[in-house]
Amino acid sequence: MRMVALLAAAVGIIVEGVVVGAALFVVGGVIGAYSMSLNGADPGHAQVGIRVAAVILGALLVALGAVLLAAALRRRAAGRLELLATGRLAMVALVVQCVVVTVAGIALGWEVFAGTLLVLGALLYVRLDEGSSLPRTADSP
Repeated sequence: MRMVALLAAAVGIIVEGVVVGAALFVVGGVIGAYSMSLNGADPGHAQVGIRVAAVILGALLVALGAVLLAAALRRRAAGRLELLATGRLAMVALVVQCVVVTVAGIALGWEVFAGTLLVLGALLYVRLDEGSSLPRTADSP
């Protein structure tokens, strides 16, 4: 079940990265096309800034999703260190997803909010299931 949750979260984060990056890139184009000033800034600078932010944010979300996907598709049994590393990665993704869910809840429709909340739930499940997935040692209860 952990692998399914990681797969769902990874695919969701990759989709979010592509959508957020594309949407911000389009907004940058609109700013340039209509010479919109953002708080008195030069429209050319605003366009470049938003497009750079779109590429960086989209690439970071896609990279995070790709690493989660690689962790989910690992075929061999994971050791204690690998499970802890996956748990830390899931925690980073959980924090990022909380920000995405907050923005989606404030600015976007309920469908987008529900989708981002589903990804957050999958990440939370992975994080909470971490303790039960750790191999037992001689000193563990």
